[in-house]
Amino acid sequence: MKIDWSTLALQTLNALILIWLLARFLFRPVAKIIADRQASANALIGDANAAKLAAQAERDALQAEREQLAARRAQAFATIEADARTQHAALLDAARDEAGRLRAQAAAERQRESAAQAEAASAAAAELAVDIAGKLLDRLLERSPEDLRVAGFIDGLADGVRRLSPGARAALAGDVPLRLSAPRELTQQERAACEAALTGAFAQQIRFETGIDRTLLAGLELSGGHGVVRNSWRDQLEQIHGELLRDDGLAR
Repeated sequence: MKIDWSTLALQTLNALILIWLLARFLFRPVAKIIADRQASANALIGDANAAKLAAQAERDALQAEREQLAARRAQAFATIEADARTQHAALLDAARDEAGRLRAQAAAERQRESAAQAEAASAAAAELAVDIAGKLLDRLLERSPEDLRVAGFIDGLADGVRRLSPGARAALAGDVPLRLSAPRELTQQERAACEAALTGAFAQQIRFETGIDRTLLAGLELSGGHGVVRNSWRDQLEQIHGELLRDDGLAR
């Protein structure tokens, strides 16, 4: 086989020219296009990665925000529940206090009512006792000598005048005329005995008018503008009534 070196050289030259042409006009633009597309692709990938990272960050932020909201909601519920328990306890305490106050008030009211009823009953009993005693004394005096209604009380009336202070006795003596009340009309002897006893008690002559007061039951009362001196069954029964009420009050 014979090699045509000129032809081979020409073909080699043509091949080299072709390669150069291809490299200059085909491979470089294609490589540039490929490089541009690769750069675009890399940019797109970078943008996608950046977007992915941004989305991930946003998702993480949303998750963190949701967790914070859940934590705040749980804390708010806990606060509301604690406040509700506190208010419930406060309302219960207030209700207990109010119930205790009402019970104490009711007990005090019942005690006052009981005391008032007991006092009223005691007063009624004392009045009844005094009334019975008065009626019994009145019946007794009806059957006794009539002079017991007056004569037995003259000296006691004079003693009452003597027990007055000097100033009170002088003031009463200056009331002219004095009034001497009796359960019936005085006899001449009884009036004279009263004048003598009162003159001695006042240490001066005393003028008085007489009057009838049947509620005295028995006894005498000397009255004037500056005071009254009593010595009668009515006065003694009133004193007994007061003593009964006072003793009953001390007993309670």
